[in-house]
Amino acid sequence: MKLSSLLAAAFSALGAATPMVHGTELRFVTAELPPYTFRVPPATVAEIPGPGQGLVHEAVLEMAKRLNISIAIEYMDWDAAQKLAMSQPNVGILSITRTPEREEHYQWCCRIVTDDLILVGGQGVDVSSLEKVKDRPIGVLFHSGAEALVRSLGFSRIHTSPEEWLNATKMEDRRIDAWLAPRLMVIHAYKEIGANASTLNFGQIVRPSEIYLAFSKGTPEAEVARWGGALKAIQDDGTLDGILARYSRLKVEPIADEQRRFTRGSILWNN
Repeated sequence: MKLSSLLAAAFSALGAATPMVHGTELRFVTAELPPYTFRVPPATVAEIPGPGQGLVHEAVLEMAKRLNISIAIEYMDWDAAQKLAMSQPNVGILSITRTPEREEHYQWCCRIVTDDLILVGGQGVDVSSLEKVKDRPIGVLFHSGAEALVRSLGFSRIHTSPEEWLNATKMEDRRIDAWLAPRLMVIHAYKEIGANASTLNFGQIVRPSEIYLAFSKGTPEAEVARWGGALKAIQDDGTLDGILARYSRLKVEPIADEQRRFTRGSILWNN
């Protein structure tokens, strides 16, 4: 077996580790959702991705410290992370937006940050309301609250992508006319592809995008409450504000398309 394969297996085993907290095994999952949770380099660039980071990733690690435990946060496809959290107990899922469509599927522990779910268009595209782009090609994150919303409104020209940098590329190449996503994710994704975010046309703020740590059904309520208390602790002592301030100044290094490796995400490139 190649050394790289052995290392990948070792990292996988490490990621699968689960902490025992008050007799409860907890597993934490997320996906590449910068600037909330992401790795540098990401899986689309490196065979062995870099360590996890992001404003939500760091906030949850700080919360774990307040609970005097050590946790591993597993990165995987966003669709797989949600399916896992909806099918197994004792799973925490990071960076998930609380939406009416998802409300009954999770135990909503605590809101880490509030962003704007915003409609974005290229120059010359009227994005003053969703109705203005209902018949235009629109990009959304696969299995996101944004996708659920546009489908519920009867949009038919929906382009889904497993990561937002793909939507940024589609926007830059004018393969989509509009893009619905949280503002911070839009800006980060445009910087990630080396594009100029000032050329984007920011339009309607559709609704607040509340980014949560949530737990799967079946997770003990007392455990969910403990994590909620841990968030309050890092809010009260200023730790959370420090994390948010640091990521507001984050310098995003562009990643050229030719550096990207073939991944599952590439299958949806031309969607």
